Amino acid sequence: MRRVAVLAAIASFTAFAVPAAGQYSNSGYENRPGEGEGFYREKRDRTVYYQYERKRYCGVQNEEQMKMFGGFAKVMEVDRLRLNGRNAGGCRWPNGFYRRDNGAAVYMLEGYGSGQDGGRICEIATPQQLRQLGGDKRVKVVPGNSNLEAGRSRVRPC
Repeated sequence: MRRVAVLAAIASFTAFAVPAAGQYSNSGYENRPGEGEGFYREKRDRTVYYQYERKRYCGVQNEEQMKMFGGFAKVMEVDRLRLNGRNAGGCRWPNGFYRRDNGAAVYMLEGYGSGQDGGRICEIATPQQLRQLGGDKRVKVVPGNSNLEAGRSRVRPC
């Protein structure tokens, strides 16, 4: 009888064990609801997080950025977030040309990686330079509070 009670206690303990969001197997992420690579938010919170690597995630900065990531249809709503690893802060913007809606400066974002070892951001000096770089008709206007520098090196002149 005592053996049955011990087994029941072990079973109840494992039933409440919470797997990490980026639980990894030999075949890659196990993409079950609330786990693995993807976009997540808790039902009671509007904040969307992007689990982009096994040990890293970031917060989507605003609705415009989420649209550039493919839209809110990609966001999995969960009862409880189970993100894995380190919070990298605000998510980095995709490569391209950007202007904040509260300023005149245009920036070019390019490259991959994160932080000082990753992509770069540079400020376009003139309309001629923007044309030379191929961005004259491709500038995306984003909210003024957008952190275009997130996950990139410091802003430098192009």
